[in-house]
Amino acid sequence: MRERMKQEKGISMLSLIITIIILLILTNVMIYNARDNMYIKALANLYNDIEILNSKVSEYYERYGNIPASTEYINVNKLSNIISKNNDTGKFYIIDLEAMQGITLNYGKDYKNIKNDIENINNYEDVYIINENSHNIFYVRGVNIEENGNIITYYTNYRKPDETIVDLRYIDGILIPDGYYYIGKQDENIIISKDKTEKINDTSENQYIWQKNIAILEKVPNSIQLPEELEEEFLKSVNCYKGFFKNKNKTENIDVVYKKVEEKNWSEEYTENKIYTDKNGDTACIPKGFRVSLEEGTSEIINGLVITDQINEETNESIGNEFVWIPVDNFDEFIREDFEINPTDEKYFITTEPTENRYYEISGDRRTKENEADNIYESIYENKGFYIGRYETGIEEDTVRTSISDIAQKAVVKKNKYIYNYIQWANSIEDETGGAVEKARELYENSTLCYGVQWDAIMRWISKDYNVKSVLEDSTKFGNYSETKNLIKTGNYEEYKIKNIYDLAGNVEEWTMETYGIDYKVARGSKSGDNNTIAFRQDNQVNTKSGLIGFRIALYIK
Repeated sequence: MRERMKQEKGISMLSLIITIIILLILTNVMIYNARDNMYIKALANLYNDIEILNSKVSEYYERYGNIPASTEYINVNKLSNIISKNNDTGKFYIIDLEAMQGITLNYGKDYKNIKNDIENINNYEDVYIINENSHNIFYVRGVNIEENGNIITYYTNYRKPDETIVDLRYIDGILIPDGYYYIGKQDENIIISKDKTEKINDTSENQYIWQKNIAILEKVPNSIQLPEELEEEFLKSVNCYKGFFKNKNKTENIDVVYKKVEEKNWSEEYTENKIYTDKNGDTACIPKGFRVSLEEGTSEIINGLVITDQINEETNESIGNEFVWIPVDNFDEFIREDFEINPTDEKYFITTEPTENRYYEISGDRRTKENEADNIYESIYENKGFYIGRYETGIEEDTVRTSISDIAQKAVVKKNKYIYNYIQWANSIEDETGGAVEKARELYENSTLCYGVQWDAIMRWISKDYNVKSVLEDSTKFGNYSETKNLIKTGNYEEYKIKNIYDLAGNVEEWTMETYGIDYKVARGSKSGDNNTIAFRQDNQVNTKSGLIGFRIALYIK
């Protein structure tokens, strides 16, 4: 009996040992499998991020002609084995994730920290960067994977340098003409060639350099060789695109390369309010009696959709009042905002009682036009946007307004008109006649002086555009600010255009419906001689008349 028990005890111990060994084996297998799954998941997350970013960057590039990145990143030494010496030849920049909508990534969390710590930008590694020439995207920290007992780091969705030659369509927002290729920069100037493999040199006659030309070019320079029948076409191109490509290695008889400007084209007149859908799938409501631009650059809502109420049937050019659609896709954002310049205190659009030492707007204008503010509010909610005058309000007559000739004239929103200045806001806050409020309402039954909350919506829309969002902090490059310059006519300079709206910055301040305190009305933007930004609020007595104060007309869907 005892022998039998001993034998059973020995068998049980052996079974236990075998069981433990099996469990250890299984545990190790599970650990390895879990680790492998962790590696697979980490790599899949990286690949997914790169795929999303490639798609969003490409979409942005096609729309704007620029990559969504402006902050240079130089800490790329660890990427040396994956960077192509032939393609990744440009600078590396941190991808601006806020410039692109609808992005959710697994990595790149340091982007939020970088915005508040620019000085230490290169100390952060949980970030995605892009090469300006190849558009290849890299994750600086990298993802570690074990393969055959070795730890390998992935920085993008491929292992070896990408040697695929990329033909860039845009460089710095400048379109590369068909049949030519970007080959690099010389002193920050873009160089193109008919031969994509050619290197920049000083002897090739195939190479052309970008010649920026901001001022209006009225005649072809003597140094340029161009058939007479192409001169007008060339001048239109230069003045539209603000430059051209010229042979970089010639000083006389220079041949040029430029993009032909398509003639302006407008839709048929809309006989009723109707939804328009642009090529990107974005929508706007076109009001009855207007035509929408069909020309590239002014027919896309993201760039500033332009409408007009009259065209010349022979030339197909606008001769009417022009407006730009301001989308308000998220109605919760239709609030008054200070943009860290003038504290508005109250973000609500409308209030019912005047308030000392605060900015506000009164609910409705029942004294002269019943429920105007309420109607605008409802219209923007229903139609997801409104229109703003493309130009500062001008006068139909070709005569400069002066304090001496201070008379009421017809207000227009047309190009190349003298500014409607020397006009007060109104007779008084109680009597909204005799000034900009009345003149704005006279244009159409649904036209008004721009409300402060509408101006803020314009500022917010502009700031979402990566290429011009800094204009809210510094507007001096976008307007006629110089004290030595006279006031310019409406829409006179292309460089003073933002999202197809002219002269928001500089030239003259512009009356709005916004109120400060009890007795003051607010003008927005800035004027010649000032350095205030386009978001700035300036308090003025309602009966103030000045050569440096005008107004801008808004239009809502009725």
